Amino acid sequence: MKRALGLALLLACGADPPAPKPEPAPAKPDAAKKIDDGKPPAPFATPKLKPPPAPEGAVLLDPPLYVQRCDPAHTCPKLLQPAGETHCRELKLGGHASWRLPDRDEVKRFNHADLAELEGFHWTRTAFAEDAAQAWIVDPKSGQETTIPRTRKPFTIRCVLEP
Repeated sequence: MKRALGLALLLACGADPPAPKPEPAPAKPDAAKKIDDGKPPAPFATPKLKPPPAPEGAVLLDPPLYVQRCDPAHTCPKLLQPAGETHCRELKLGGHASWRLPDRDEVKRFNHADLAELEGFHWTRTAFAEDAAQAWIVDPKSGQETTIPRTRKPFTIRCVLEP
């Protein structure tokens, strides 16, 4: 009764009622507890699948990308870019189909692989942003790159495939 009377007086005077006592937080499961060093436990690692070895006539780059070798048994023709795209789509190498022209950044990675015939410009599938009729060509050995109309001059076609 005294409590109810005190609450009535507080409300009549315009005072706020006392705040209720907070309830204790529920216990955390063991997996969320901190370990002795004060850090939360590390999340589980995401398993990474290792790609199969490169097919015959290709090498495997990291991050995973199969790249045609361009050796005497697996030649890389010099073609115009549209013909090169068709050549790669139709290529069957080491039992794999659906090869494609590499993009500009992929060709730049060729210099770090065990590949022959790296000299000279290679066509890419990367269009020039200011003119889609042009594509980038890259010399993997020197790092030089430029754009040129897709049907102006033949350059090396070296196909790639994502494992």
